[in-house]
Amino acid sequence: MALLVFAAGVGALSRFDPAAGLAFAAGGAALLAALFGRALLRPLEEIGRFAVARAAGDMERRLRWRTGPGRPIADALDHAADAVSARIAQADSEKEQLQAVLGGMVEGVLVVNATGRIVLANPRLRQMFSAWGEVTGRTPLEVIRHAGVGDVLRAAASTQELVSAEIQVAGAEERSILMNAVAFPASGPRLGTVAVFHDVSDVRRLENMRRDFVANVSHELKTPLTAVRGFAETLLSGDVPPADVDKYLGVILKHADRLSNLIDDLLELSRIESRKVPLQRTAVDVGRVAASVMAGMEPQLRAKSLGVKLIDEAPGEALADRRAVEQVLTNLLDNAAKYTNSGGHLEVRVSDAHDGIRVEVQDDGIGIPDEDLPRIFERFYRVEKARSRDLGGTGLGLSIVKHLVQAMDGDISVSSEVGRGSTFAFTLPRAPISRNGP
Repeated sequence: MALLVFAAGVGALSRFDPAAGLAFAAGGAALLAALFGRALLRPLEEIGRFAVARAAGDMERRLRWRTGPGRPIADALDHAADAVSARIAQADSEKEQLQAVLGGMVEGVLVVNATGRIVLANPRLRQMFSAWGEVTGRTPLEVIRHAGVGDVLRAAASTQELVSAEIQVAGAEERSILMNAVAFPASGPRLGTVAVFHDVSDVRRLENMRRDFVANVSHELKTPLTAVRGFAETLLSGDVPPADVDKYLGVILKHADRLSNLIDDLLELSRIESRKVPLQRTAVDVGRVAASVMAGMEPQLRAKSLGVKLIDEAPGEALADRRAVEQVLTNLLDNAAKYTNSGGHLEVRVSDAHDGIRVEVQDDGIGIPDEDLPRIFERFYRVEKARSRDLGGTGLGLSIVKHLVQAMDGDISVSSEVGRGSTFAFTLPRAPISRNGP
């Protein structure tokens, strides 16, 4: 073995072996490499652990390496990680805001990617089309099951313009859905298509009602006017025998009265619907009001030999407008009397209900077919149109009743059986009990 030999006591090199020198140098180099390698490896390991922790979601992790020449690197990595954390937090916040907006919209929103797969569908869209479960990654046809939706999406994707269409959705009740779709972005390669769905069923229903109302008003006004004009022209022609003049004048007066009543009811209904009728809501004894109305109608009831009975079982009073209650009861009793044959019976029952005062007007008249019950409160709706006109009805009485009851925060319903009679029932809020003693 090669050795280095020093002279004892003087520290002088007495003999040098080259092989031993090389071995010594190599060992020293290896020792230094190990020491420096460990010093370099330790920060790298710390950086690796830092990156893994950050990737796992530990946004509070910091590098402990704070001394030496590597400190600027550690500071830079910490700052970069903080910036990434801030961006992630901002993205999460924006995502939550977007979800809140989409969740609160009354319109349905659907977003598909360039391949036609769903990437987003808000809760309202799911509700519109009963699309429950996972929808991401599926096609619109799989989720919505309406071919028209796919057609609109494809048209929007191909034209790069807004495409609109109204689709009909079947169900317990058919609904009209207005769909607007546009591809995005507006220029450049297409990334996807966004569609907004708006349920316009109520709008279409109101439009149909408006058209029906205009048509009905025109018809109802034209009928008496035609009769008045016809009989007036006949009288003016001088071809009417003197004995028939009074008869013709009577017909003219009858139709003029009908026209006047129709106009009055139209104006009354318009005022009620627009809330222009001032209601003075006070404590009202409904049983006493019913008795007064029945007494006022006694001649009409006696003319048809109709029996009438009042049953007052309500201990409290209703919070209502007295005149409005009188009008409701008058219209309901008048309607019952018209459609009850001579010798029939009417009954008014005032009772206590858990949510207010309940009033029932019952008759044993001709009744109402089941298919007519849902529309019985509509304006100008008549079960037997010819008979209603002969009886002098305008077709607005029950509609006025409904709107008056609702204006007093009440509700009204009807049940009927053909040949057995009908029962109209309405409920009014209960008046608070006065705590002021005598």
